Amino acid sequence: MSNYRRILALVAVNSDSIAVAQRALQMSRIYGATFALATVIDASSDIESDRVELVSANKELQQAQMRGVKEKLQQITVAIGCDGGCEIIVCHGRQAKVVAELTSSWRPDLVLVDARAPLRTEQDYCANPAYDVLLVQNGRPGFGGRMINALAAPL
Repeated sequence: MSNYRRILALVAVNSDSIAVAQRALQMSRIYGATFALATVIDASSDIESDRVELVSANKELQQAQMRGVKEKLQQITVAIGCDGGCEIIVCHGRQAKVVAELTSSWRPDLVLVDARAPLRTEQDYCANPAYDVLLVQNGRPGFGGRMINALAAPL
């Protein structure tokens, strides 16, 4: 059994976020670990432009979006009973790059991700990651997931 000191819950602010955050909080209490709740606002659809007014409008929109998402993450921490007990991280940018930078700079030992979330972790881009990844399944898996589980079960 590993000894985790830094646990990062990477959520895609949706109905499954609470389950991921709860599991991360439980594990952080078991291991006495530092816990952070993070999300990435994907900027892959942002418009690139050299025009100053468009860039400043994008910055204002980005900041407003980040404030709104941070409030949602704070609501999640209250819902799981972790008022002020965890760090909240909201990042904006291209998802793969931002997740790789976040895991590199925050240096978690364990990253929890919703099994159905579109978020990807550094393990998709790095052959030798420095952390473990735990996919949190919320609810019953769909038909495809049940079939895979059945086929993967030992005979």
